[in-house]
Amino acid sequence: MLINTVPRPAALRPGSRGAAPRPWRSRSATALLALALCAGTAAGAAAPAAAASTTFDFPARPRADQYHDIPGTQITFTAEAGQKSYLWSRHLSVSNVTPLVSGENIGNTFAIRCRYADGAPLANGAESGAYWAANLVPPGETSLSPGVRWLFTAPTSATYSCRLSVVAYSSVVAGGKNVTMRVPAGAELARTTPPVAARWTLQSADATVVPSGSEATTLGYTFSPAGGDRIAVVQDAALSTCAPGSPICAGGTEEYDGTEAETWIEAQPRNPDGALCGGPVKGPVGKWRISDAKHHQTATNTLYLDTAQLGGCTQVRVTLKVRNVHGNPVNIHAGHASEWIAATRGTAFTY
Repeated sequence: MLINTVPRPAALRPGSRGAAPRPWRSRSATALLALALCAGTAAGAAAPAAAASTTFDFPARPRADQYHDIPGTQITFTAEAGQKSYLWSRHLSVSNVTPLVSGENIGNTFAIRCRYADGAPLANGAESGAYWAANLVPPGETSLSPGVRWLFTAPTSATYSCRLSVVAYSSVVAGGKNVTMRVPAGAELARTTPPVAARWTLQSADATVVPSGSEATTLGYTFSPAGGDRIAVVQDAALSTCAPGSPICAGGTEEYDGTEAETWIEAQPRNPDGALCGGPVKGPVGKWRISDAKHHQTATNTLYLDTAQLGGCTQVRVTLKVRNVHGNPVNIHAGHASEWIAATRGTAFTY
């Protein structure tokens, strides 16, 4: 197995925030979007079509049943049917305004949500966004910094609007405590249109529970790159630990406090006839400590490739690996939340 060695763009390297981007010829505008892939934010990336948000305070709810749109993050654009727009959050975080003590965990779900510019929803069954979710666990955690990424595909030729939304929720609110959360000023939703791009979503029938000590291969897709000499692959998985008595998944015991998991992307160059070119390329390994209090975590993964790494093959088969290193089983969420918002999904594009 090969370990990926394609360097990240300069602005993603530690200590180089704001460094000048490499001049990638006429594709420079598309190349700049790659700056945002690892963390969901980047200096110098393609500018959003709307001003950044002001400070936004909002109440946590008893349940995750109603989004708040983050003011100032809406972007509006016209797209032809089938046109693909890569969307990503920048400078996005959340913290609690109301003091919290141990045990007062607050769930937070952020989403990119798209609709027609006149406010009409996309047709039923048309994927309209994606979410990132995790609990804020006090007192050790005082803020979260989500990275929400998704590829919008225009179902018809029309004008669309997309925005960042958030909902916070907790049983402590259901118990009568009022909790105010805050998205600091500066949050943005950015957009660009790669030369060639594809997206895929883990379907409900493919939901998986990974036992301790096991590894799952999921979210497979075969991508045919064109229009650029570099490839970016994004695979984001919604994970939950299977706590004892969980209504989401079985198998949890009191022996463990949550799950320690690892995730990474593997990319196998291949041809349409199935012939392989060398071995798989392994992306960076993400390590996730999902305690019972943390409950759930969107595990974000990014892999960069040069087309030269394909060894002459015209396609690349990408998969996501999820390893349960230790602890209770971990659930890989699949399908869509309400409004056809994707849970576990992937994107690939050239630049």
